[in-house]
Amino acid sequence: MSADTITAIGTIILAIVAIVALFWQTKSFRLSLAADLSMKLDDRFQEEEFRATRSKAARALKEHIAENEAEDVFDFFETVGMFVRLRALKAEIVHSLFFHWINLYWVAGRDHIRKRQTTAKCLWRDFESLYKKVLEIERRKDPASKDIELATDARDRYLDDEIALLQTSKS
Repeated sequence: MSADTITAIGTIILAIVAIVALFWQTKSFRLSLAADLSMKLDDRFQEEEFRATRSKAARALKEHIAENEAEDVFDFFETVGMFVRLRALKAEIVHSLFFHWINLYWVAGRDHIRKRQTTAKCLWRDFESLYKKVLEIERRKDPASKDIELATDARDRYLDDEIALLQTSKS
């Protein structure tokens, strides 16, 4: 075997190793970005100001009065859904962090959402898609979950918990 052949083979091997390393580095970087993004979203969701927004939204949905108060929460989940659609976040991460609230706000707000979608077809489509994805994950992980078919009394209890956020953030 000539020196040129050995050099060519060595170059090819090094190129393959570099490509594999780049692939793993990119995958690791994306996971790190997704973790960072998910923690920032969770921080935003738990901020006192957004807790007050959630409380007002829950009251509006429970009492069926001024349901547009819930639209900031729907918008939050629309943004999360867009990140999942664009693959900036994995649905499994979102399920782990937000399933309870995605499920609650979708089920409690579905009628308002559908009514608004009659004049704005694309409104909250990523939220709807996200709801379906995390619900499927819940079905797969816990087929006996009571949240899969959220009963009215459970929904109202969860809304009361969200309404209470305003009182706890003031104290």
